[in-house]
Amino acid sequence: MSRSSIQPQAQFRQHIVKGCLTLMVFALLGCKPSAEQEAKTAARLKAEAERQEVLCRDSVHCGEKPPAGLKVDYNKHALQKWNNHWFLVPRDYDAHFGMKFKWPSRTPQGRDPTKHDPNDWSIQLQIRSYDIPPEPRGYRAIELAEQDGRVVSRETVRPGLDRIQYFDLHPFTRERNRDLALTYVATARRTPEGLPPTLGCDVDPLNPAKGGAGAGFIWRDGIFVEVLIRRGHVCESWPELFDEVIRILELTEKV
Repeated sequence: MSRSSIQPQAQFRQHIVKGCLTLMVFALLGCKPSAEQEAKTAARLKAEAERQEVLCRDSVHCGEKPPAGLKVDYNKHALQKWNNHWFLVPRDYDAHFGMKFKWPSRTPQGRDPTKHDPNDWSIQLQIRSYDIPPEPRGYRAIELAEQDGRVVSRETVRPGLDRIQYFDLHPFTRERNRDLALTYVATARRTPEGLPPTLGCDVDPLNPAKGGAGAGFIWRDGIFVEVLIRRGHVCESWPELFDEVIRILELTEKV
């Protein structure tokens, strides 16, 4: 998920100003807002303050401060905060809001950005502690689909990799989706949660550039890692790609 270019503190100040301006307009017009309008304004400001608190868990600009005396070589590392935990992130991996690398070359995204291989796809790791997809997700969603009879096919592509087609459920309404979901499962690997990692895929065999994929799992300390591939057919290399994701995450250093 992409972040706004405005920092959380600035967003919060904007909302407060809007709320104050609303009350000022009523005052200038010589009328008092109704009890219903006051309640709506108070509820909105409360929700915005709560959202600000959530966003601050992952923002270096508000909330928890970095450890006292911490020294950072900003030529080598970026300082990031996720769920109020501070991390040193290798700058080679374009460490602005997460991490990025190329697949299958395994090249860090921030290294030699002028070089471009049309068959080397960009892998984004979007790391956050908020807006985590609700359960059941990942392999638990497949287990539930198997129980409910929503799995249409399951086949072994090669040892350690299964391909599954099933009807998923909407994450909030729990209604059955009309379209089949195509998911690859690295059956011999495990996420930090102890489950086989899954990768949802959109495949166009005739044009790999039109493909794409996505995955996600809880990494550590309540931090969610979303694996996002906007272009490229990488699904049949999912076990090796997952290994690389874990290796890159382990390059970070908690401080």
